[in-house]
Amino acid sequence: MTSSSKLVLPAFAVVIAVLAAVLGPQSLNSLDLSTYTIDGIPFPSALKIGSPQSFIGGGTRSKWGFKVYAVGIYGEKKITNSMIKKYSGLSTEKMLKTNSLFGDFSEDKAGKTLLLRFHREVGASDVADALGEALNPRLGDEKANKFQTFILDMVGGDRVVKGSDIYITCKGEKLLASTTGKASGASTIDMKGLCPAIFMVYLGDRPVSPQAKEGFVKGFEALTKQ
Repeated sequence: MTSSSKLVLPAFAVVIAVLAAVLGPQSLNSLDLSTYTIDGIPFPSALKIGSPQSFIGGGTRSKWGFKVYAVGIYGEKKITNSMIKKYSGLSTEKMLKTNSLFGDFSEDKAGKTLLLRFHREVGASDVADALGEALNPRLGDEKANKFQTFILDMVGGDRVVKGSDIYITCKGEKLLASTTGKASGASTIDMKGLCPAIFMVYLGDRPVSPQAKEGFVKGFEALTKQ
């Protein structure tokens, strides 16, 4: 992955100062009252899918040298507070080497969300297949294939057009997916091990987007310094 993720930060002086120090001046595009950006795509600073969740960090998913989508990672205050107590004081470098950080976040039963925002039009089956392939080592063929079918049915078409959103929200063992970010009308699936596995696709040892993993760590490190 060669492209760099860029964040635009909410206009809170402390947060801006901290993130400027952590991410460096080249990561700050401009100030915005309500959004961050990842490679030019805006992300809301907070979501409410069942419960309020705040943006932590993210990055770009690329394939064959092309940007496919940007992914933002969100979590309830309950989970971020718990993680801050446990991991406060670690540098970005040390956090990236601390596997328990990513496992603890992924396995926590509190609400958390992956927001995928697409840079380009792609086949819905390509998106579903890529997620299923990444889940396969963690869940096995049967569960990975079941999730692929679930995503295809949720998307409800042959193509995911440029500018589309896919929200994947977990709370406990229940996963909700939608293109609207609303709990009402979202497709749901309840599968043991799925929720931690889908987050470890982005935060595990071989993440599909190393940028997203690093962006998550930088954002989390900033939270520990507020």
